Amino acid sequence: MEVFVSSIIQDLEVLDPGELCRVSLLLPSHVEVDGQAFRIQDDMRPGTAFLAKPFGVRTQKYRRRMYTRSNVAKIQPGLLETFINHTHKDLSDTSIWWQSEEVLAWKEKRTPIEIKVQLDLEASVATVYENTKICKSTNLRLEDEGKWEDLSLVCVAFGTGITPFLAYLRYWIAHRHRPGGETNGGALTLIVSARHFSQLMCHDELSEIAKTFPEDFVYHPILTRTWPPGWEGMTGRILSVSRNSSEDEHIDLSKLLKCSPDLAQRHLRLCGNGLACRQIVDGLEQSGVVPLSIRSESW
Repeated sequence: MEVFVSSIIQDLEVLDPGELCRVSLLLPSHVEVDGQAFRIQDDMRPGTAFLAKPFGVRTQKYRRRMYTRSNVAKIQPGLLETFINHTHKDLSDTSIWWQSEEVLAWKEKRTPIEIKVQLDLEASVATVYENTKICKSTNLRLEDEGKWEDLSLVCVAFGTGITPFLAYLRYWIAHRHRPGGETNGGALTLIVSARHFSQLMCHDELSEIAKTFPEDFVYHPILTRTWPPGWEGMTGRILSVSRNSSEDEHIDLSKLLKCSPDLAQRHLRLCGNGLACRQIVDGLEQSGVVPLSIRSESW
């Protein structure tokens, strides 16, 4: 039996009109199922996604959608934050809805949005559902405690692909701030590719973290189409592709390797556009650069 609980829209921020918004959904503390009360328990692992039922503009139906979480349960239990972009495809449905007047009315009226949970009947606990419980090459669930702390990560994000890495970083900071935490957590380099400055999510926050932890966190924002006057970050695509007479691809990753010249000694994580993620992997093979591990989640 599938069980859903009613969340409300706690916060809704349009970052780039018609393109990108940030949503926070607040869960209740308890839910009742068949006369039994269950305490809502939020143990979501960084890098995983929750299942919600937003409304579809095109279909006029509730739809099932997985949303990767950008905040972490350790700091904000029961508050599920994610970023949603407008896909601009003919069959787009819920992505349109998230930036509609109707959503603003739902927020104002506290109209519920359902979130999937899993019941533990013996413990009377309802746990927030996650899209995966194990780490695989095709997902970005953060490794378990005792494993992730010493990993030296290079995370490459395209657009909203930054979402799981925001959860990584916020989890990393939460551990750094605990007693004795200065020795916990390996280095993390975050490379973010976005079309315009308005689509750089949490840019100020990430810049400040980079200043606070200069030896362990490096932030490389890259803008591919437009950038403001005085922009000091990189510009243009992080990779370039050329083809020979046989139409074989040659992929130039010099920008990526400039951001992380020691990539062969680090673990690579990729998220976002499927073609770009695939080209990075192919480009590394062509260059003979072999990271310690590669995990990628793309669409």
